[in-house]
Amino acid sequence: MSKIKYAAAAALWASLSPAMAASTPAAPPFLDVLAYQYANCVKPAYHQADLLVQDGAGRYQIDVKGEAYTVELQERMGFSLQAGTGGPVAAVVKLDRPPQGQFAEQARWRERWLRDVAERSGVALDERALAGGARLLAVNKGEIKGNYVGQSLLIDPARQLFIDIAWPNTLDIYRGPDALRQVRQVQDDVWKRMLSCPPAA
Repeated sequence: MSKIKYAAAAALWASLSPAMAASTPAAPPFLDVLAYQYANCVKPAYHQADLLVQDGAGRYQIDVKGEAYTVELQERMGFSLQAGTGGPVAAVVKLDRPPQGQFAEQARWRERWLRDVAERSGVALDERALAGGARLLAVNKGEIKGNYVGQSLLIDPARQLFIDIAWPNTLDIYRGPDALRQVRQVQDDVWKRMLSCPPAA
């Protein structure tokens, strides 16, 4: 894992949230700058932990209705968001950037995969259009069971960025009769904080 020099990177690169995407073309911000920015934006409700950096290119395979596709990664950073300092993990976040020229193709396949998951699970795929051409997709389980309660994907063409969030079945508020509503409230809260981040200084 790479050691991240947040201060130096933040001083050189500015990053914008999808809701505040710049209208003029600019080089996409480094993922470590974004991770640093999100770590500050989610406080005090959430605390960033377990920061992981992928060294070099990577890949993984997804299958959609018998078709296989290899997702190539130029950069990846991952971290968890704890509910409060030292609390249970509320979200597992991955920031992905594909090789140049592959963003649109990957976006189609990733969306197809989520739609297939929703279809096989018998639930709807939630879609939201955001400013700057970004889109937020989400699949949540119809009942609370298993290790995870849902999966979200932000497709951000302005920053050539995918933000993939898995939502673990870890919070005590997911245990009651109002559990499904609580899941969505946590998701909305995390995304609201992340998408409202001001540009990094």
